[in-house]
Amino acid sequence: MNALGNIKYSITDLSRLSGIKQHTIRIWEQRYDILKPERTDTKIRFYSDKELKQIINISLLNKNGLKISKIALLSDDELLEKVNELETTHYNHEIVVDQLTKSMIEFDEIGFEKIINTSILRFGFQSVVLDIIYPFLEKIGLLWLTGNINPAQEHFISNLIRQKIIVAIDGQTTQYKADTKKIMMFLPQHELHELAFLFYSYLLKVNNHHIIYLGANLPNSDVQKVINVYEPDMIFSVLTSSLHLKNTKQLFKQITTDNKGIQFVVGGCQAKNLEEIKEQNIHLVLSLEEELNFCKTLHIK
Repeated sequence: MNALGNIKYSITDLSRLSGIKQHTIRIWEQRYDILKPERTDTKIRFYSDKELKQIINISLLNKNGLKISKIALLSDDELLEKVNELETTHYNHEIVVDQLTKSMIEFDEIGFEKIINTSILRFGFQSVVLDIIYPFLEKIGLLWLTGNINPAQEHFISNLIRQKIIVAIDGQTTQYKADTKKIMMFLPQHELHELAFLFYSYLLKVNNHHIIYLGANLPNSDVQKVINVYEPDMIFSVLTSSLHLKNTKQLFKQITTDNKGIQFVVGGCQAKNLEEIKEQNIHLVLSLEEELNFCKTLHIK
């Protein structure tokens, strides 16, 4: 893992984060001298935070009509000035994702707040999460999994996003009716990534459903205890970790068998591993679209 302050990015990383093909980056380097990568002893290119921010800015201008031959003539200050003008006049989802990437690299909390707050005013909270935050997390997730982003950067930006979602949840006023469903939400033991799950709880609360949110990494031994006390109509969970799947499958097999009057809904990329459970009260939602539709409509097939 790269040390904080000494992060090195491969040309693959630059391509993923900027949207510029590797071949194009190499041509631009040779023809326009716009990047100056260092090389390992084996002649493999690597890039610093400065080059990453530079290629993101270049990508923004190029995608919005400015030719690379013109961009290459700009000084660093002129490049930033052009980007600032673009962000003012052509404020769209793609630009915001690139802004967030730069905020993460620089640990710029003030910049992050400005970007998110402006985006919420322009697009609305749900659109910001679905059209900006999700694509952004997909970008940094690729780097985190390959060890090419510092964990501190990932924690920094994830916790800021988490705070925004919690504030949005707290800002909702719910009006319960006699037939309002009681929904218990939890992530099983060893499931730690709850950003998407928090957003699902926001959607459920927006639609006036009564939820008890137990968060991530709930000990498996406590699940039935909560069910006994809360007596939910429905239980919603998401599985994304491939670790400890054996224990997770045993948990859901047991609680679906012991609680046949409760509807269980399980989403996430690992939910397919529960297909062997034959109980009628478990429903698997195997795509992001299905998960979002569930939270918006509570439609169970």
